[in-house]
Amino acid sequence: MKKLMAIVLMLMLMVSTASAEGVLVTYFSHAGENYNVGVIEEGNTAKLAKIIAEQTGADLFEIVPVVEYPETYNECLEVATEEQRSGARPEYVEDVENWEQYDTIFIGYPIWWGEIPNIVYTFMENHDFTGKTVIPFNTHEGSGQSHSQRDIENTLPDATVLQGLAVRGATAQNDPDATNQAVSEWLASIGIEK
Repeated sequence: MKKLMAIVLMLMLMVSTASAEGVLVTYFSHAGENYNVGVIEEGNTAKLAKIIAEQTGADLFEIVPVVEYPETYNECLEVATEEQRSGARPEYVEDVENWEQYDTIFIGYPIWWGEIPNIVYTFMENHDFTGKTVIPFNTHEGSGQSHSQRDIENTLPDATVLQGLAVRGATAQNDPDATNQAVSEWLASIGIEK
């Protein structure tokens, strides 16, 4: 009986340890008309996020806006520019269940005119990242990470922010082999394994 109790306690400890080391890939992405890739059904950042989740075994959470962004590029540009100018914090539809179980959170986003989309700030400001490891990733068409790495470090001062990854949207959208390779090399460089 004592052996059985010891085994049960050991299994309970293993389960609680595993859940304390949870990994989440959260991302915002935009389908519709995108710069340099045309009209797409799945956003560039969504494709990148799914590859990261696959390579890490992480859970996925998509930040879905309550009010959808316009599908056309120019209209989306106008809305996003106004959000940046006014400091808006757009709402999103659902939230992450069991937030406390995640110790490592990947945060993905497109670079919109040099900036992180404001809805991603809404997500970051709605959660306690104290003691968590945050890993940014983004898609772009020439601006790399822009200053998003620094912006996330400033927004989440109580988290450990690892070096992020920037992938061209056209690559994420059209070249899964190159994207897989970039993700694999990046994860190895920051010490993240499945």
